[in-house]
Amino acid sequence: MSDLKLDTFVCVHSRDVGYLLELVLQSYQVNFQPKARLILITNDAPHLQAFIDRTGVVSNAVVTSDSDWLSSREMELPGWYRQQLIKLRAYRFCETENFCNLGADTILLQPIGINDLISGGFPILYYTRHRLPDPHVRFERERIKHIARILRVEPVNALRYVDFINDLFTFNRDALMHLNTYLAELYGSEPYVELLSGMDDSTTPRNRFGEWTLYSVFLLDYLQKPVTLQNTRPTFLHQVHSKLGLRLFPFNTKVAHFVGKDFDVDYIRQQIALHAPKLTTTL
Repeated sequence: MSDLKLDTFVCVHSRDVGYLLELVLQSYQVNFQPKARLILITNDAPHLQAFIDRTGVVSNAVVTSDSDWLSSREMELPGWYRQQLIKLRAYRFCETENFCNLGADTILLQPIGINDLISGGFPILYYTRHRLPDPHVRFERERIKHIARILRVEPVNALRYVDFINDLFTFNRDALMHLNTYLAELYGSEPYVELLSGMDDSTTPRNRFGEWTLYSVFLLDYLQKPVTLQNTRPTFLHQVHSKLGLRLFPFNTKVAHFVGKDFDVDYIRQQIALHAPKLTTTL
């Protein structure tokens, strides 16, 4: 299995270009071992291409626009939903049997091999086990219930794991295509427009939808597929939500998702130099 390769794609909003994107792409170059194609999808292709040309951080990335993969009606949805739909549409631009979504604010601090992502030829489904009491568990449980209603299933299996949010997420092509076909059977030729029209991402609770949870509930409770499930904690992935959380994070996981858009990038670089020396030479 070690010779398997995965296409990787990154959804890049124009605001991401000025944040951590250079570090993210450098970490992909150094630490993502099963490289195939790298595809960047953005709302401002000229701006992103100029960044790529200026930094030289990657030499062979394919840059495409949101509008290449979304219909005109889908393009009218809020940007938070558009990025999710692009991920759910990734089988149209990725060519490998399995492919990986990397967040534009997610840094690979340690090497990521094929065995971190694939088991028995199918993507490992990562979840995060939260320490109770944690209000986030309730938030994610409600997301699963909303999505189960969309899929018209009882989320018996998914509710055992709850939180599937993971900014290094691996999809299977056939399963993702099956999900989209099933939703079209339920809701028509543009199911996401039918489901999301009228939902404002600034006022509607954000747990009413979610691409990774939708795919995960589909696998576990519609297909009831026997997949390898693995907890992101304590060593695989850590999500940094606040400036205090950033100061407390020891940079000791394989993957780090820096959620806040106002973190001190220089501080992150300094910590990478201390804790992820293999990356240091490229920063």
